[in-house]
Amino acid sequence: MRAIGHAPNDAGILRPRPPAVNRSFENVEYFAPNPGPLPPRPCYHAAVAPRIDAHTHLFPPAQAARREALADADPTFAEMYRDPRAKLADAPALRAAMARAGIDRAVIAGFAFRDARCLAEQAEYLLAAAAEAPGVLAPLPCLNLALPGWEADAARWLERGARGFGELRPHNQGWDPLGPDALRLAHLAAETGAVLLWHVSEPVGHAYPGKRGGISPAELCELAARVPGARMVAAHLGGGLPFYLQMPEVRQAIGNIYFDTAAASLLYDEGTVARVVALAGPGRVLFGSDFPLLAPRRQLERIIAELPPDAVAGVCGGNAASLFFGLPHP
Repeated sequence: MRAIGHAPNDAGILRPRPPAVNRSFENVEYFAPNPGPLPPRPCYHAAVAPRIDAHTHLFPPAQAARREALADADPTFAEMYRDPRAKLADAPALRAAMARAGIDRAVIAGFAFRDARCLAEQAEYLLAAAAEAPGVLAPLPCLNLALPGWEADAARWLERGARGFGELRPHNQGWDPLGPDALRLAHLAAETGAVLLWHVSEPVGHAYPGKRGGISPAELCELAARVPGARMVAAHLGGGLPFYLQMPEVRQAIGNIYFDTAAASLLYDEGTVARVVALAGPGRVLFGSDFPLLAPRRQLERIIAELPPDAVAGVCGGNAASLFFGLPHP
């Protein structure tokens, strides 16, 4: 199995900072017509980081058309997406949202279906979308470690260009995030350079669709300590895990964990991302919008406004460029 390598040096995109927020983009149609071929990408310059959304979700149109049937078959999908107001997006819609926000690249993650066929169908779509936009989209198909054959799927998808796996929800799918299969996955990530994106939610606070069923902050801390070579992303600011970086033993145990900002504006006060940057360091925080749940443009503007200027380049693209695209950090 090959390790994940570096993208060509000419794969970067430089664009100006996004303009002021336009709220009219919040209610766009998420299965948009194809916007046409991507523009040519100018040379990546190490002194200027691209803008990267490190947490988005895509579904193939065929799955969106089967929303009700999928909800009947999968309790987690039903909780999050049975309501027709819950947004499902395809690749053209993401590319349109990226263009509006001035975002150059994105990480496209899967959904934690229980069914192997649904996982494979979505994985094929993510890999195809990334192949159509080389160096622009980084695919993270999802896995269900409770199913036989997950290791073969993981190996095949890595060979076809997957940059990792996610968004992983072990308890929703019925597998132990500290069990033997999870350890095999973590060691696979360490050996190949694949990145593991985990759904991590805060153990306190209000309930909302999709909150439960991921990995807990305590479980993720233990897994990271057991396999320190595995690079992992704790979604949604790690469910509060960065606070415990003030404990020396935790700081030592989770040096391989990054934290993304997906849906942070729905959960935390303004200024929270800046506080996480202060705790974890600017090199371990990744801008993520959780598109299509939230519009990337508004989320990016919000985070740029609250971060110290010297942290913006890394958080809003440089860290993800290195982690997912193999580009040099500015």
